[in-house]
Amino acid sequence: MSRVFGIIGHPLGHTLSPLVHNWGFKRFGIKARYEAWPTLPEELGAFMARLRETPVEGLSVTIPHKTPVLAYVDAVTDLGRSVGAINTLYWRDGVLWAENTDVEGFCRPLVLRDIAPRAALILGCGGVARAAVAGLVRLGVERLAVTGRSAEKAAVLAGEFGLERVDWDRRADFPAGLLVNATPMGMAGRLEGLSPYPAEALGPDHVVYDLVYTPDPTHFGADALAAGALVVSGMEMFLYQAVEQFRLWTGRILPDDELRTLLRKALYGA
Repeated sequence: MSRVFGIIGHPLGHTLSPLVHNWGFKRFGIKARYEAWPTLPEELGAFMARLRETPVEGLSVTIPHKTPVLAYVDAVTDLGRSVGAINTLYWRDGVLWAENTDVEGFCRPLVLRDIAPRAALILGCGGVARAAVAGLVRLGVERLAVTGRSAEKAAVLAGEFGLERVDWDRRADFPAGLLVNATPMGMAGRLEGLSPYPAEALGPDHVVYDLVYTPDPTHFGADALAAGALVVSGMEMFLYQAVEQFRLWTGRILPDDELRTLLRKALYGA
């Protein structure tokens, strides 16, 4: 009998998680399947009740459920609680645990490239920004600031994590070695022509980590490359958060080189 895993969120039309995890199960010869279960906010409670009655071993959680789902679990890891949002559920000894693997997904590409900035600026204030902040705190960045088009939301995030808050209109004045785009600006579609940072303020001393990864490069990434900056694709964060999810569920480590090839082919046809 196949083990069952899946993802909840809304919408889920373009999620790559089934591709990744079903590939992983096949690669390791694990008899399991991973399905997408589109779930509206008002359906979350009923879904979580069914989860406890059916043999679902693990669950990916995406927007808009990353915080509301905390009301339906038995335990939350220290990391998940500190971020205030989770993306992974798993069972241990009959206890339904909630974890945030986005933080590990965010950190690992920086660690692997030996990127250790003294100062970083997070552009954006949403859920992915929270994971980025938690990751940079974990990495020991000395000076960390957040900015957003909503000064109120930026102030809330800054206050919660003890960060500096930078006015959106003054963001280029902050002396950041690492710039993290945690906004949807640049995403394929109506926002594709936008960048969260002025191109003229970029230079070869910057590292740009754009958590938007379609298209490749984004407008922000293309500006950074033209300025001689190092660019880290947000696809790397997605890749490593999935690697960590798979490890929690199966104890196996997905090979990042093979997974990267799979994702690049699915996303960019190359």
